[in-house]
Amino acid sequence: MTFPLTFTSLTTLRTQVRGALARLVGEANGAGMAKKKPLAWVNFLMAGRDEEQGTAPLPPIFSAVMPARAWAMAAAPAMPDVALDQRITDRKPTTFLMAGRDEEQGTAPLPPYHLPVLPAEVDQWMDAKPGDVIIDGTLGGGGHTSLFLQKGATVLGIDRDPEAIAYATRRLSAYADKLNVFQANYSQMAEHPGLPASGQVQGILLDLGVSSHQLDCAERGFSFQKDGPLDMRMGPNAVMTAADFVNAASEAEMVQVLREFGEEPQARRIASLITERRRKTPFTRTGDLASCIESALGRHGRTHPATRTFQAIRMRINEELSLLHDALEAAVRCLAPGGRLLVITFHSLEDRMVKQFLQHRAKPYIDDPTWPAPRDNPEHHLTLPVRKSISAGQAELTSNPRARSAKLRVALRNNRNLIAP
Repeated sequence: MTFPLTFTSLTTLRTQVRGALARLVGEANGAGMAKKKPLAWVNFLMAGRDEEQGTAPLPPIFSAVMPARAWAMAAAPAMPDVALDQRITDRKPTTFLMAGRDEEQGTAPLPPYHLPVLPAEVDQWMDAKPGDVIIDGTLGGGGHTSLFLQKGATVLGIDRDPEAIAYATRRLSAYADKLNVFQANYSQMAEHPGLPASGQVQGILLDLGVSSHQLDCAERGFSFQKDGPLDMRMGPNAVMTAADFVNAASEAEMVQVLREFGEEPQARRIASLITERRRKTPFTRTGDLASCIESALGRHGRTHPATRTFQAIRMRINEELSLLHDALEAAVRCLAPGGRLLVITFHSLEDRMVKQFLQHRAKPYIDDPTWPAPRDNPEHHLTLPVRKSISAGQAELTSNPRARSAKLRVALRNNRNLIAP
């Protein structure tokens, strides 16, 4: 079948093409009408849960999928492209929604922010109950907090990242009466305005490290795999940016930081390389710093040679270890007798500090070679229901590879009174 076309103007040509397409589609539909109904509106599926399907259908890509629409478009008189686009827009379903706007919450899921690690284990060991007050010292995307809220507990969320506060607040808006957020560092948990009059809570969770959102967002400057500004601040109150440190720290200080916080065996070589290169051009981008280190050290195996350097710089500018120690001390003071402390670590420095702190606070007695006998431990305020760390199972590792280095440690607050400082 052929359709003669004569070209006099773009508008005429458009009209002729529409008419030809309409006749073709009409004949095809008429021939098969007895056997098959004409195609109708197609509800395209989006990734997500079954109950979310249909809330945000995608539009058809071209008119062959939609003969009814092709016919209507072809039969219409020619008009400017702007008006045509408006007609197509007007015919789209009113449920064409995207997550993000306040008035659309609940119609489509928010984009993923951070997938919480060890959710089943955290849920089990926290054992949240209605009436409990729980501090989530690292609110992030609210994944762990949602577990506690679903059990009827009240959660005092803390995060120094304003993006995390905003996201979790919106995501958990259905629990607004049970969620009280506080933008601060977890070491400041005793200052949370939502604390009960007693100043004590039934549970505290600290999920250390960097969130998936911070790693995946190049603009935050945490990842050497995505080029972005050399920032790495977890919150606006950080003492400096990564660029400030890399371009201003002395070579000796840089060596110390890389060794202590990154356990980097090539610390001296990397520090020398950075100080030599920054004399010519300051470092401003993550990709520049990562490629500079890689070009000098080479790449061996799957681990990027800049991994430990980026970790060390991040921990230095965010004061992670010093604040972690302060947070553990604050947690002991804020826990009510019988309260549960859960800490998730991601690398050996954090885990070693947490392990040593919990073990010391769980010792009834302490000893010293110069003492005639062991003495009562004045800081014995915890018991350890499980002495070893808890790691993710294979099922979680398959779905969330970032959980492979996560370790959960658990402690319970005993009935011993705290000694006033």
